[in-house]
Amino acid sequence: MLCRITPRCFFMPNDHETDRPCLGYVRGDHYSLMIDAGNSPEHHRLFLGELTAAGLPAPDFIAITHSHWDHTYAMCAAACPTLVNHRTQEHLLRMSGWAWNLPAMEERLRTREDILFCHECILKEYPDLSAIRVVPGDVVYHDRLTLDLGGIHAELLHLENSHADDCSIILIPEEKLVFLGDITCDDLHHDPRCLHQSRYESLRRALTELNFTHAIEGHWEQICSKADVFTGMEETRAEAELLLP
Repeated sequence: MLCRITPRCFFMPNDHETDRPCLGYVRGDHYSLMIDAGNSPEHHRLFLGELTAAGLPAPDFIAITHSHWDHTYAMCAAACPTLVNHRTQEHLLRMSGWAWNLPAMEERLRTREDILFCHECILKEYPDLSAIRVVPGDVVYHDRLTLDLGGIHAELLHLENSHADDCSIILIPEEKLVFLGDITCDDLHHDPRCLHQSRYESLRRALTELNFTHAIEGHWEQICSKADVFTGMEETRAEAELLLP
């Protein structure tokens, strides 16, 4: 179901079953922007169907928050340009060379290129592993990109954080809204789960200075306030299995 945040901004909630994240949408007078592509072509098509049902046009661009599979493996189904930062592009290019069969996936678990949680969710989302196709982005930016959608803007900001080295957020200044992706999460791709405290503090400072009142997190089910974001970050810090400098 597509949920309205403001008259111009919408999101489709996440689905824990196969780790589908929230997908966002911003409608401008001239162009529309989707936030993240989804974890599979099926997920992507579901979102487009929700847009059609709501009388909204298909996106003209898709902004990717980071390279993790659940946000990017539907890029192959996109009918419009995808926007990625340079780090995300590096990771997508690397993953585009991966083989998709059970032995290859199990080898990536052994070498810690992937983690068991993602492995299990991918198997649920893709009954046919040969259907997986990882593709690079169409437009690559460094650090920051501003889009004028017509009457509303989107600022793509690559910020230091503890989750992944390529996380970007999408700020909608006119609505005081930010799409955070997974940027406030800890580092889930190492065992044990860890939190890099200096990077986390850098993110906290950046978000403190950012002018927003509401946010959409990649795997939260509702709109949250700025205060909720910082409360969640403190909870993540407290729950981290390993604190690193």
